[in-house]
Amino acid sequence: MSSESKIAIDLFMEHAATLYGYAYSRLKDHHLAEDLVQDTMLSAWKSWDTFQGGSTVLVWLTGIMRHKLLDQWRANARRPVLQDETIDELESDADGSFDEHGSWTIDPNFGMSCMLQSPVVAAQNSDLRKYISLCMDKLPQKLRLLFLAREVDEMSVPEAATASGVAFSSASVLLTRARHLLRACLQESLTR
Repeated sequence: MSSESKIAIDLFMEHAATLYGYAYSRLKDHHLAEDLVQDTMLSAWKSWDTFQGGSTVLVWLTGIMRHKLLDQWRANARRPVLQDETIDELESDADGSFDEHGSWTIDPNFGMSCMLQSPVVAAQNSDLRKYISLCMDKLPQKLRLLFLAREVDEMSVPEAATASGVAFSSASVLLTRARHLLRACLQESLTR
């Protein structure tokens, strides 16, 4: 094995846990997440000679994984979709977590390096991330996938609906439902 091959393998293995976490947060299935990580690593290995170093290895690997995940969602979306049960109309979003179009607003400073934060702020952000993760886990898989595709992966509503396998006609209502469930869970978690 060449020294360059050894370096590539070491870099891949250094990021395997992070990639697994990313995959599991989207799929909520250990076996599917492991398969996705392996598929990503295999693709990265085959195209290692094309890596130009314009980004970090982790960013490059995550990009490969994201494309594989989107391909998987699109393939699943080609299967016939059953119409959702009647969905109750939900109230409009009243707090500042969402903009006038119903999109999740993100604090541009969220995720800043802990080096720039006081220990108290860093601990609060860590707790918030823990609560968000726990609340995301409580969402039904269909809502979780739709929400992640729309808000995290920044897909349009039609793309998110297709990727998560829900009917486009109900995607906006389901996104609103996901936001309400997340908000209620977070409020409950943060007031304990």
